[in-house]
Amino acid sequence: MKNLIPADYKKILIFIIILAFYASFLLIKISLPHMDNDTGLYIMDGKTIWETQNVFRNNIYSFTVPDHPVYDHHWMSSVVFYLVSEIFGFGALTILKTAILLSAFAILFIAAMKKANFWLVAVFSLPTILILAGRNRIRPEMFSYLFLALFLYLLFDLEKHPERKRIFWLIPLQLLWVNFHLFFFLGIVLVAGFLFEKVVLYMPKIRLRQFGRLADWRINLKNLRNDPVVKKLLSVLFILFAVIFINPNGLEGALAPLKIKFHYASFSVSENQPFFNLKASIFSWDIFNSPFAPMVFIFLFSSIFGFRYKNKPIFFLLAGLASAVAGLNQIRLITLFAFIFLPAVSSNFNGVFLAIKNWLRQKRPKLAVVLGYSLVVIISAVYPYKAYDLNADAASRGYKNDWGIGLGRHSNDAGEFFKNNNLKGPIFNDYDIGGYIIYHLFPKERVFVDNNGADSYPVSFFDDVFIPALSSEEKWIEARDKYNLNAIFISLRDGSPVVGSFLLRRLRDPLWSLVYIDSYAVILLRNIPQNSEVINKFSTPGNLNERINHMLTSDDVLDRIIAGRFIYLMGSENLSTSVLKKVVAEYPKNSWVWLYMGSIKVWKNDPQSLISAIIFLENAIDMGEKTPESYMWLGLAYFRTGQFEKAEDSFQKSLYLDPDRYDTTNYLNQLQGYLNPKTNQ
Repeated sequence: MKNLIPADYKKILIFIIILAFYASFLLIKISLPHMDNDTGLYIMDGKTIWETQNVFRNNIYSFTVPDHPVYDHHWMSSVVFYLVSEIFGFGALTILKTAILLSAFAILFIAAMKKANFWLVAVFSLPTILILAGRNRIRPEMFSYLFLALFLYLLFDLEKHPERKRIFWLIPLQLLWVNFHLFFFLGIVLVAGFLFEKVVLYMPKIRLRQFGRLADWRINLKNLRNDPVVKKLLSVLFILFAVIFINPNGLEGALAPLKIKFHYASFSVSENQPFFNLKASIFSWDIFNSPFAPMVFIFLFSSIFGFRYKNKPIFFLLAGLASAVAGLNQIRLITLFAFIFLPAVSSNFNGVFLAIKNWLRQKRPKLAVVLGYSLVVIISAVYPYKAYDLNADAASRGYKNDWGIGLGRHSNDAGEFFKNNNLKGPIFNDYDIGGYIIYHLFPKERVFVDNNGADSYPVSFFDDVFIPALSSEEKWIEARDKYNLNAIFISLRDGSPVVGSFLLRRLRDPLWSLVYIDSYAVILLRNIPQNSEVINKFSTPGNLNERINHMLTSDDVLDRIIAGRFIYLMGSENLSTSVLKKVVAEYPKNSWVWLYMGSIKVWKNDPQSLISAIIFLENAIDMGEKTPESYMWLGLAYFRTGQFEKAEDSFQKSLYLDPDRYDTTNYLNQLQGYLNPKTNQ
């Protein structure tokens, strides 16, 4: 600290501000039944592995496909999550996540400084953090971000200091990575890409008049073989390939990235959807991911400047393009692009930045001083302002940030209700809440499906069993009787229309009784003698009204919206409309409430209600709900008001975003049959 100059203190201040900005997205409570619904599954994985001292190889959590093989590629992450939560509690899990993600960014920042000026890195950290903040939950991938940053740092360090041996730290890091998360293959890809750049840069420039001069090639090949950077990279690369086989699943574990499935014919997970697939618009166009497209443009533009200098940024170009394409194909992968974006763009612009800086110092020294201080002030102000702006925008829509550590409210309520009242399975549940049920009820109860998805269930299960059971009454009865289902445990935060339709049918099915509801989940029991005591106690108007009233008086707008929607499912349309109108009056910018109001009004037969439905749904879409569901409801409203061209256009938009959406297809066929009766005879 004694050797620091005043300029260094400015940098330290800015760096602290940047880290604090990122930390504001990370210090949030754990919501087990909703945003952190995978966390319980990871903890139970870790508990099972720790207690049995064995990594299980089949789906131990499910009673539907118990023999399906499982290759746990994040087993060590799960053990860490279990031990931390078991010894220190959930608050420590929040702190662990925050520490790891902050460390990953700090290392990335320092790595980028090896390639560029501090102030450039500071400027481009803002869009980078907005992308990174979108993946701020407790997941094994957070370890991948840490390993990714460490790999980049050590590669850049080798380039700057070829004599150092730090690069060999990649070997133990790779050994850890292959057991912590599926993204372990990125370590090999980074080293191979870095090596490729060095090889390409050794190739002589071939001009037409020099073509065929093999001496140049021989000289460069000799230099290439003797280059310390190349020699170390080659050695490390071969060892990394060998290291990935050191995992509990051996060859299967090493090849896991090549076998993973993210899509099913009838079922999709939002975070695995393409960026431009607005079926996942709440992910792809929100405040965290909206900078992605401009960042890709900035990256491509910066590459023009990068290639003007002697050391061509081939590694950055290839890594940036590959990660951008990955992000376009799957929303969850745009974080990888952010890790390349920060050092790449900073490095590419560094030459022109230094040229301008030196010119100003020589030609306009006073202006250089003013601009330097202005840059410090601007960066110091922009980060706090952006944090305030994001919070104000969320507040205007009624959303609350559950800042803090530990568990969020109602995280254990539904699970504890099931256990305390000795409810029994087999349980039918939706995809989202599977991990929550496993955390609270395993091994006493197992699940129908869980959010481990393709890692634990065959594609045929989703296409032939799970989705048909939700969407077809005939298939539901078949599944109900085959598995002798006794309870239904459904997430109220599941945005899937097919889950909503299923829940509506079950609430009106005399074979099932609602016994529990909170702002996250509902539990229904089968009307049979063994459940009569619990049903008589909890399935009463007084008990259910009390729980719904608790949601209606909540200071969280989502609780009130969900309560209003559930009241409609229960058959009280007028009360539901009244509840949602109060929310609209208080938070007119909340898109979800407009969507729910429109979806209710669209079923009314009077013209005024149908016109209101169109207005409500158009408002929802204008505010960002550009989803297949929104366009489907809007198309239906247009259809019922005789605006057939607009109806067809809306249905087509819905199917463009989700070609497999069966309800939209059905409505579109009805419309076309109405307009062209002869062609459908």
